[in-house]
Amino acid sequence: MIAVVGSFDGFHLGHRKLFEAAENLSRVMSDSWCVVTFFPHPQLVLGHKTFLPLFTEPEKDILGKCLGIPEIVRLDFSKDLAGMEPDDFLGFLEDRLFIRGLVVGDDFRFGRGRRGGAELLKELASRRGWEVEIVPHLAAPSGRKIGSSYIRESVIKGDLPQVSEDLGHPFMIRGLIVRGDGRGRTIGFPTINLSLPGMKVLPARGVYAGGVAFGKDALPAAVNIGLNPTFPGGEGIRCEAYIPGFRGELYGREVSLFLFRRLRREKAFPAVSLLVEQMKIDVKDTLAQWQGTCEGTKRFMACCGL
Repeated sequence: MIAVVGSFDGFHLGHRKLFEAAENLSRVMSDSWCVVTFFPHPQLVLGHKTFLPLFTEPEKDILGKCLGIPEIVRLDFSKDLAGMEPDDFLGFLEDRLFIRGLVVGDDFRFGRGRRGGAELLKELASRRGWEVEIVPHLAAPSGRKIGSSYIRESVIKGDLPQVSEDLGHPFMIRGLIVRGDGRGRTIGFPTINLSLPGMKVLPARGVYAGGVAFGKDALPAAVNIGLNPTFPGGEGIRCEAYIPGFRGELYGREVSLFLFRRLRREKAFPAVSLLVEQMKIDVKDTLAQWQGTCEGTKRFMACCGL
């Protein structure tokens, strides 16, 4: 088994270089490859209680399938595991997986106090007869390293084009369609209401041009994430999406919602008629964004809807 090891909370373009390297090494060694990660995320176990992952575990399974990852292996992460010496950590992996090769990024750290780096990994792994490939990090055109921390900050700011650029696909939220207030239907914009995951980073409140995938379909969607201030009285952040032209029934189904671009901030309108006029503009902008979205992205979205 060729293992790509890391504490992935999402799969960005830099990670895809690791997957390509693992796939190539698996061909050379006539073996299979997989992603090995940890649950709970190490940041949560080591005391970073405000940490929110980019994607939930079910979302990562969906994304992994559509990115061509053959298998995702999750190992239980604990403070005891974090406190292992580097060589003991490799023994921990060896006890659980039949490893013949490892692929990691050049910033990979392991063992107590993160004292093990890429060179030590090569040295210790070679004693076990393992092949090791260290993959250089991927940089954006500006020279900035593509990494999950920057992507997370971009999500929080609502900079979804930057998020898409670094991930290689639009930001996804997977959730169950639940019943809402039914207010959208009375003003000509029936929406689906998505139950939001509890442990996941969410974008800044506002209206987004996006898309929704379910079954084999991927369709444009104008998405609102926020408190719905024109109609006060609701509790907590809501996620609603209007799918132009769609009149089907999705209650009780899980869908994958994708966000392309923030159209505007959340706003309380003094009259419902003004909200309706603005929603017409939002839908028009969403459809224009959808027209400019490449077919490869739409196919990826459709894959994530299955």
